[in-house]
Amino acid sequence: MQTRQNVYTHEYKSPIGDLSLAVDKSGRVLSITLGAARNWEPSWIVEENKYACGELEYQLDRYFCGELREFTLRLRLDGTPFQRAVWSRLLKIEYGCTVTYGEIARKIGRRGAARAVGNAVARNPIPLLVPCHRVVPACGGTGNYALRTLADGSGAESKRMLLALEGALPQRLFTFSRISA
Repeated sequence: MQTRQNVYTHEYKSPIGDLSLAVDKSGRVLSITLGAARNWEPSWIVEENKYACGELEYQLDRYFCGELREFTLRLRLDGTPFQRAVWSRLLKIEYGCTVTYGEIARKIGRRGAARAVGNAVARNPIPLLVPCHRVVPACGGTGNYALRTLADGSGAESKRMLLALEGALPQRLFTFSRISA
């Protein structure tokens, strides 16, 4: 039997669109969902609480203003051992840098597992803080982002915006229509 837990949530308006934030009662970040879809765990007892998500919101504000390069929040990453290995490696990608799925696979000792790494990256429950936007395909381009939650196809644009914000892509190449809205 799965234990039910209290989870505090809040909607956050960001330059890349609405984000649904979730933290546990000790303040650990559990989830950031891009777009309208909220895939809360069935074991969660969800309560809207802006104040419980306050530190997360504050750090996101500073990140989007270009004032924060490294988040200092506690995270709770629930997943398979392989997923956790991938997510742990994502946390080591420096601000403004990109790596390929194959490079991540090699770093975790799974040389031929680039596609499996891609699947683990796509299941990252805490995008932005666990910087999956910094992983790009070896064939070039930026690839997709948040496919599970952004059905309108805006994920690739959001990823380019984040990489431009961090200086990994030239900002002049991209329009920031949602930032000015």
